[in-house]
This record gives sequence, structure tokens and C-alpha cells, in this order.
Amino acid sequence: MSYLDRFKILCDNQYGFRKNHSTSLALIDLYDKISDAIDNNETSVGIFLDLSKAFDTVNHDILFDKLEYYGIRGLPLRWIKNYFSNRFQFVQYNEYYSSYKMVCCGVPQGSILSPLFFLLYINDICNVSQLIEIVLFADDTNIFFSHKEPQYVINILNREMKKLSDWFQANKLSLNVKKSKFIYFLPRQKKYSLDIQLLLNNEIIEQVKETVFLGVILDENLNWKSHISCS
Repeated sequence: MSYLDRFKILCDNQYGFRKNHSTSLALIDLYDKISDAIDNNETSVGIFLDLSKAFDTVNHDILFDKLEYYGIRGLPLRWIKNYFSNRFQFVQYNEYYSSYKMVCCGVPQGSILSPLFFLLYINDICNVSQLIEIVLFADDTNIFFSHKEPQYVINILNREMKKLSDWFQANKLSLNVKKSKFIYFLPRQKKYSLDIQLLLNNEIIEQVKETVFLGVILDENLNWKSHISCS
């Protein structure tokens, strides 16, 4: 961690499993981005992506390549590769046991190293786009973009989501489009609805008026009424 902090390797938008970072700070960052856009009379859209078993699908070879790229080489890298090697899993049902199978992906459960390896694995997602903003909490991936022209927002998001989709495929991570949602945050001066269609892997992302973000119900008006009523 001292090495990662000294060279500022981890993305600034990553709030998970890091010292001096928290869900509260991630929520504040998200709120500031949206409220600033609303105050500037801009159309703002937030996309809340759902990853399927992200920690269990980390590809070991890709992880090792990324660690080497970040400067973790030689003996430390060999130690990490050894840490991941010769791990097996099996299934037990009552008195019956399956045969052993080699674990070839995923980070070991129950280790303090596992979250760190995952953060390094997805760290370069922040470099996929220079236009959209990303707020991360471990595998919780949230996308935001704002502009005064609504159609421009739609065009940019659909284009940049294609880049993100390619990144997820290249890193062998699975997106669950059916559980992914987006919210259209309407500027206060405009009281009309906007027909938005966002695509991910050629599937339509569902538009919702509210969603759960790190345990907090976030609604399209940022008034927190839904969250307060459920508390």
C-alpha cells in the first residue's frame, strides 16, 4: 500500500477498501457532480452498472500482467503468483463430494489482499473515457455525464458505454444489463420528461426514478424523500 500510495497508482475515483475513503465520500462526490450540473441547467444522467460476481471472475493472467505494468515485478510478483497457485475447490452435498477442480480465476476469499488485488485489476477502467465521470466503490461502478444539450448527452453516453463494454469483455468481467439502471436528473428549470434510450451490449438499460447507491436511495430529484420514508 505504501508503494501504491507513494506513486499514486490507484484511481482517485476509487473509494472502496482504501484508507481515508468511504461510502460517505463516494456519495458526496456523486451528489456534487449531479447538483453542480443541475445548478448549471445541464442535463445529467447517472448509469449504475451491475457486475456479476466480479471478485470471482478476476482472470489471474490478466491480473499478473497488470501488476507487472504497475511495477510489481521480480520476487514480489513471483510470491503473488505462488499465492494464487495450486488452489482447488469442490462441492459437498450431505455426504457426497465432487472431485477437485483447479481455481483459475477469482481472488481468494477471506484475505485482506483480495480487495487490493481487485482494485488493481479494475484500476485502469478510469482511463477508458476522457469524457464521462466514474465513481467506484470496489466493483460498484457508476457513470455520470452532463451537458446543456440533452441529445449530446445521449450520443456521448451510448458511444462511451461501447468503450466500457469492450473494456469489460477484454478483462473477462460480466455486466448484468438487466440489473443495470440509469437515472435522468432533470434541471430544475425544465419540467418536461426526456425520451432517453441507452444501450449496453446492444441491450436497453432500464430508466428508473430512483435506485440504491451504496445503501442510500438516490432519486431523480435529489430530495431524499424515498430514503427518509424507508428509514
